[in-house]
Order: sequence, then structure tokens, then C-alpha cells
Amino acid sequence: MRRLAFVPLAALWLAACSAPAPGAREATPAAAPAPTPAGPALRAVGTEPGWLAEVGPGESPTIRLELDYGERKLVVRDATRLEDVSGYTGYTADGVWVSLNYRREQCSDGMSDRDYIASVELQVGDRHYRGCAASLAP
Repeated sequence: MRRLAFVPLAALWLAACSAPAPGAREATPAAAPAPTPAGPALRAVGTEPGWLAEVGPGESPTIRLELDYGERKLVVRDATRLEDVSGYTGYTADGVWVSLNYRREQCSDGMSDRDYIASVELQVGDRHYRGCAASLAP
């Protein structure tokens, strides 16, 4: 019996110790830092040959490309957002011109049952690729 009486008394003692004193002010939590964009603003994929393009967030994003089933990798730093169409353009460090345009419409890659939210046209130098966008920033 004594053990049972001790348990409620211990709980009351812990509650009293953790409660703020009357009239005491609680500390104001520090403001949370502004969220940073997670992941790419646009992720596009295509088949035959398999390719992937990721456009980072921001006004002058980085575009990362994997072409020919990942055999060829290119990076465009500080790409320019196109004004007249939805897309981006820029040059790789070795001078290859890249243009990526997208249109918000349902798209299928032809290889899977997955539906995407945009169709994509990618031009790398004189090569053209078509595909679909898996994600777009709002």
C-alpha cells in the first residue's frame, strides 16, 4: 500500500517542479530561419536515349544534365530564365549551349504508367531531346 501512495505523490512533486512560478514569463522561442528550397525547381526525364535534367531553385539556377543513360554529364551554372516561354538557357563551362523549355500539361514518358505534370523539350548543342517533368516549383 505504501508504494501506491508514493507514486501519486512523486507525480505531483514532478509536476510542481516543472511548472513555472506564478507571474513568471516564459521565454519567447527564437524565430525560425526562413525555409530554403528543397530539391530542384524542375526535374525532367526522357527516354531513348535516357536522360535526366535538374534545374535548381532561384532566378539564375544551375542545370545538371545526365545524357545518354548517364554516360555524359553536363552542368550549366547561372542559367537564364526565359521570358517568352517557360524554360531556361545557358552554356556549360566548355561552351555547349543548352535550352530547356517546358509546358504544363499531362505527359507520359512512353515507358512507364506514370503521368507527369509537364512536357519538356531539351536542346544540348545540336541534339534534341523530348521528355516529361516530374516536379515543378510553384
